[in-house]
Amino acid sequence: MFSQKTFNKIASFRLATLLFAVQLVSTGLPGTAIARQDSSQKRVTRSFTQPIEQSVVASSQMGVIQVSKVKEGDRVSAGDTLAVISHQSLIESRRIAVAKSESTAKLDAAQSRLRMVTSQKETLESLIDGGHVNNYEVEQKTSEFENAQAEYRVAQDEMELARLEVKKIDAEIGEHVIKSPIDGFVTVIHKQPGEYSSNSEPQYATVVRLDQLKVRFYLDEETLSSIEVGSIVRVLVGKQLQPRTATVIFVSPIIDPDSGTGRVEVALDNTDLQLKSGIVCHWQSTDDSPTRRTASTQRERKQK
Repeated sequence: MFSQKTFNKIASFRLATLLFAVQLVSTGLPGTAIARQDSSQKRVTRSFTQPIEQSVVASSQMGVIQVSKVKEGDRVSAGDTLAVISHQSLIESRRIAVAKSESTAKLDAAQSRLRMVTSQKETLESLIDGGHVNNYEVEQKTSEFENAQAEYRVAQDEMELARLEVKKIDAEIGEHVIKSPIDGFVTVIHKQPGEYSSNSEPQYATVVRLDQLKVRFYLDEETLSSIEVGSIVRVLVGKQLQPRTATVIFVSPIIDPDSGTGRVEVALDNTDLQLKSGIVCHWQSTDDSPTRRTASTQRERKQK
């Protein structure tokens, strides 16, 4: 049999355990209340900045990377050359096409023949009234004149086609030059000189635009109805929760039936490039202040 002292210890332990279990049921584990609140609201008011534009620049042609003009971290402008794919055969084809387009021998010969036949035709026509030539001779010379005209036009067309061939080859050469479509920074080089760019893996570099940063939130229907594209809103940026103004650039026209929220995207001006992509950003509602947000964040940290 237990002594009275031992029995009292067992009873006290059981009572403490029961009280602790009741507290867990009523309040939940540390952080559970916050998680439940977020789950019930289903709003995403904490997000991260990202580039306003991002382009994985790819080659439209297959071939070996011959020259790389940039490295990771370089700042580029739209239209700047990033790399060149080998295209020596096109360069030789262009030389041939240029030679053809600049050759006037056939055109000169056709023009000379046309002048001669024209002169002969005019001479015969002047002798018709005097009866010195018959109609058959005139018709024959007229036919020669028309053929000479056609030969001259063919020579002109061939020169024009040769000039168009040069433009076509120039366009093909241009397709072997990989250019940046946007202003921004090169963040990743996917291929180095000597590597092959194929249809299955045409990516060469990733370029991001950072003069503006985009942040995506998911807000409730009531909040969505109060903003529109072009609206100026306030957000809290970084660990220090620095208040910044942002411009709404997208408001989802639909509400997700499961969460009751819709997507909202805002743009932060970053012309001075002081903000980094990937830093935390909070949506600040009209009744929310940095002080209250800081206090709320501290409470969340303590509960965790």
